[in-house]
Amino acid sequence: MSIEIHIEKHLNQKVVNKQSVGTGLFEAYKVQLNNGQSVFIKHQSDNNQRLVHEGEELILLGKTIHTPKVLGSCKHCLILEWIETSHNLNVQSQMGIELAELHQNTCDYFGFGFDNKIGQTPQLNAVGKNITDWGEFYWKYRLLFQIELGFKNNLLKKDEYQRLLTIENVLPNLLESDIQPVLLHGDLWSGNVLSGKNNPYFIDTASYYGHREIDFALTLMFGGFSNDFYNSYNESFPLDDGFNQRKPLYMLYHYLNHLNIFGSGYHANVMHCVQQLLS
Repeated sequence: MSIEIHIEKHLNQKVVNKQSVGTGLFEAYKVQLNNGQSVFIKHQSDNNQRLVHEGEELILLGKTIHTPKVLGSCKHCLILEWIETSHNLNVQSQMGIELAELHQNTCDYFGFGFDNKIGQTPQLNAVGKNITDWGEFYWKYRLLFQIELGFKNNLLKKDEYQRLLTIENVLPNLLESDIQPVLLHGDLWSGNVLSGKNNPYFIDTASYYGHREIDFALTLMFGGFSNDFYNSYNESFPLDDGFNQRKPLYMLYHYLNHLNIFGSGYHANVMHCVQQLLS
């Protein structure tokens, strides 16, 4: 089904013009409608629920923070309001405040109601498992999955694989038993936050309920977040003691994921985190 047919089906509007704004994983377009409105649409030919789930995540997060409004979704498309980006001097502090607000949404269990993806990699969310221990969830459904995938893909040598497996033994020393599940963005790098005129807009989520500190891992790895972001978050919802000691644990998940997606260029980063955790 074409973009034009999806637009007409979901919005009862006709396409006047469409401009490719490819995101890499999907076809993506800025579409001008005959009512003068512009929308953003992701499109895929694959017959799966990924775009439906992405829409559900945006709607859930949008109850607390700014996300683009979901105008329609199905297996083959996700239609969002078009966000016009603008220079906003306060956007970093606003991002910190909004993330702190998001992290005050709690749940009884770690995980989510459906599995999703982190980039191109499946992200298993312990659907229906009712896990209340963060260390158990993080090991089984985050680190171990990525470690096994890296070994299967011949990106980790056997001795490195075996060393990574020993990280399970240090988790009780790093993670308190009373960590609460909170709603996460899940893939928080600078490209997944748009600067609107009056506020930020969070996009391209990989959400689940987990330890709030893991949302900071990508912000610390690839830049794009200023002191205003971290300061405003801490003023709203101060991070717990020991955060700096846990950083390599949470960065490891994302470095493993980058290793599995992009290849050996991230191998040194993975092993550096391992060294920090096991030294």
